[in-house]
Amino acid sequence: MMANLSQQKRQRMMEFLSKLKEEHKDDDSVLIALGEIEAELNAKKYGLVWEEHEEAVDVMMKDNIPVFTECKDKEINTSDSDIYSFLLEGDNLHSLYLLEKTHKGRIDVIYIDPPYNTGNKDFMYDDVFVDMDDGFRHSKWASFISERLKLAKRLLSVTGFIAISIDDNEYAVLKLLCDEIFGISNYLTTFHIQVRYPDKSISTEDKVFKPLMEYVLFYAKDSTQLIVNQDEVDYDLEKFCYKISENAPGKHFWVGNQEVVVFKPDEWSIEKIDGSLSGLKETWITGSIYTTMSYGKVFQTVVEPRIDVDGLGCLYKVMGRGDDGLGYRYYTGPQRATAKKGKMFSGVPLEKVEDFKNGTAPKKKIPIITTYDFSADFGNIRHEGGVAFSSGKKPVKMIKQIINYNCKKDAIVLDFFAGSGSTGHAVLDLNQDGGTRTFILCTNNQNGICDEITYPRIKNVVNGYGSTPAIPSNIKYYRTDFISKDEEYLTDELLDHVAEMVQLEHGIKLDGKHYIMIMDDDEADELAAHWSEYSDVKALYVSKNVLFTTEQNILFRNVDVHIIPDYYFNLELREVGETW
Repeated sequence: MMANLSQQKRQRMMEFLSKLKEEHKDDDSVLIALGEIEAELNAKKYGLVWEEHEEAVDVMMKDNIPVFTECKDKEINTSDSDIYSFLLEGDNLHSLYLLEKTHKGRIDVIYIDPPYNTGNKDFMYDDVFVDMDDGFRHSKWASFISERLKLAKRLLSVTGFIAISIDDNEYAVLKLLCDEIFGISNYLTTFHIQVRYPDKSISTEDKVFKPLMEYVLFYAKDSTQLIVNQDEVDYDLEKFCYKISENAPGKHFWVGNQEVVVFKPDEWSIEKIDGSLSGLKETWITGSIYTTMSYGKVFQTVVEPRIDVDGLGCLYKVMGRGDDGLGYRYYTGPQRATAKKGKMFSGVPLEKVEDFKNGTAPKKKIPIITTYDFSADFGNIRHEGGVAFSSGKKPVKMIKQIINYNCKKDAIVLDFFAGSGSTGHAVLDLNQDGGTRTFILCTNNQNGICDEITYPRIKNVVNGYGSTPAIPSNIKYYRTDFISKDEEYLTDELLDHVAEMVQLEHGIKLDGKHYIMIMDDDEADELAAHWSEYSDVKALYVSKNVLFTTEQNILFRNVDVHIIPDYYFNLELREVGETW
């Protein structure tokens, strides 16, 4: 086996650091420096190391505070619902920074289609396209995407997932990054997406290989809590078609605390019957069943050690096992000398038995395939959404399928590489099933894409375009602005942008009628004085500095009252010595 040289080098360096720490144990400054070096040595995992690059958008936040400013002239309001989705124009790092304040742990689905870093003017870093000749091409991309994925992880709910489109250029790097950020245990699968027909003419005539596939990496926030929406079919009893008869008492023995009864070949028999609730199903103990499943482990620990003792063709009755109420499971050892594996026989699970007895048809979930042919959809994509945009556009059908792996019909869906707005389109289209899903789209306005493509497309979907009927919806449009940390009246400036944060966090419109914001005692007094004129108030959003009187508490008792949180801008204010 080839040695892991990187691991060896790290070990040697760690041993050297230990010696240095001992030699300088009385010098705090040296110990601190050595501690920092040690932390760096242990920081990178899976061998993924890149040159980190600071972006201009990071630098900007050192002296400026990002805020959202609502573009009220771009609000879309065609639905009777109170629910709003959001289109956020600006660098996605700034948008994600603000979204962490309003949506930390709340996003159900993240789908992104980041730049593929092909070297063909698809990836811009610090306002400059990164081409094939850039020696830091891959490390710039890794720095760029990793910072945004770390924020994305914090935004995901415990039952949420992220799906990321990518091609061969950065697939390997992205997989390692996601393994490190989200954890290998939360990797679910990679969807293989056919994006063009084999005979489609593309500009690769001078190349030996013709790419047909792209990929969608799929990670859960916490795989133990994720429930994926799967198709179901009627539970079939056809496979429960075996009957085993015990023709002798058998011989009892114990493996640790496990009681087992073994039957010699002439002490048991098996016959095939019509599938029924009383029948048994056979499962071959092989492959992943043998290596990972609990009944594979039972075969390894109970049956295999007995083969040389009991001989071939024996039946093993392993007591206290199974979910079928029988109180045991049957295992068979190899039937011939050249064989290694056997079978397990189990009954219908009790929960399914009860369903059948109650007259309800139990269902069985179908495993999700991971290879899809969307060639036709990619081929007809150009004018999807009523806008002409061909650079990396993804089919609505594909994105709908990804979103629909989430079971919630009120899911919050985030796309922080929104491009042409396909994800928003997909969410609106899915809601025709009666759902109330909402989207948050983040995009810059590079080459006027937000003004000329993203927003018009969403508007088309809402209002209808061509022969495609309208899907009534409500959308707010925000633009990222900045307030200098040196601003003389910083608190007042930030307070002017609190309304945007309240609306974003709660997915509503502060209309002064149904949803009302109260920022000081005078506004509370004014509302109370005219309370009889407000017959349909649903919620109040109140500054923490407002103290309702006893009379006001009585007046507002049937209305939801939300205290506007400090976390919107409190950290930034504390940094400059101010508070609300």
